[in-house]
Amino acid sequence: MVKPERLMPVEFEFQVIKNYHFLTAFAKHFSTIVEGDKVHLPQWLGDGYIQHIRLDGMALFIHNYKLKHDLILRRQAIANTESITLKFDRSKFLSKYSQQQHDPFFDDLTGFEVEIGTCNFNTELKIPANKQINFLIIGTSRSYLTGLLNSENRCTILDLVKTQPSFVIYDVILPEMDHVIKQIIRINGATELPMLLYNAKAQELIYHLFKNLFKRPVIAPVNVKREDAEKIYLVRLAILKNLNSCPLLPELANLSGLGLTKLQKLFTQVFGQSIHQYYQTMRMIQAASLLSNLSVSETAYKLGFTNLSHFTRVFERHHQLKPKQFKSRLTGDTISQS
Repeated sequence: MVKPERLMPVEFEFQVIKNYHFLTAFAKHFSTIVEGDKVHLPQWLGDGYIQHIRLDGMALFIHNYKLKHDLILRRQAIANTESITLKFDRSKFLSKYSQQQHDPFFDDLTGFEVEIGTCNFNTELKIPANKQINFLIIGTSRSYLTGLLNSENRCTILDLVKTQPSFVIYDVILPEMDHVIKQIIRINGATELPMLLYNAKAQELIYHLFKNLFKRPVIAPVNVKREDAEKIYLVRLAILKNLNSCPLLPELANLSGLGLTKLQKLFTQVFGQSIHQYYQTMRMIQAASLLSNLSVSETAYKLGFTNLSHFTRVFERHHQLKPKQFKSRLTGDTISQS
């Protein structure tokens, strides 16, 4: 591939089919080479690597780099509904719709996220330049994943994985998941029994994820088509772009082109919360981020609260700390617990 002269996004398109080797295709496209289980980015594109580890019933991909150009990864849909990917993203960037203008205070509002889905619809991931990128992708099969879970519990998530031809699920990366991700990234040639450790840690990551997902309320699962997923992403972005204003359901339904009932059901299935619950959760995640630079009252005002006591109650319900206590931990100060 010829080095681009303009600061345009660099693109790579792929398809998860039998005998396809992502690293080999990536290396050929960008005129670099595969060394062992890693492909290092060419110097003009960035600094870092993509690693592919073959595990029992799974493939683990580690993206660890800093780009000089925006990179767009496009995955083309396949007809096979057996393939499933789990993406654990620590990079804090939005989907392809994030090019729209938004308040710079909300740049990091998405937090660390997990996305699980089938491979039978297209995906597009825009990875920004000049940011440290850390995310893991586990590729596996529906049968292997259900064998790992092997639960008799009545659970919407398990029903989805077992029965629905097409689905996508979002969740947040909890601290225990983030700890395992860091352990995986630190495994190297000097690690004893690295393959055994990769296998154990990948399964531990899946364990923590589904332990949390199994807590979601039981609802009748719905097949999520590609066009439905796109519409739900648009609704999500509309919520994230206006965290200082409570979303109006009729407006979101009109934006997505979905009926109100279908919108609410699909959103709850994908994100595990109602639209209003999700709005409040992301609002409080952003409040925690803003408190590192703003005062408690400024943070509350920025997020649309007109009553500071109300903001304090909502924040404490989500974080188990009052905003002033939370801020003191960020700054290393100590304050009274009263």
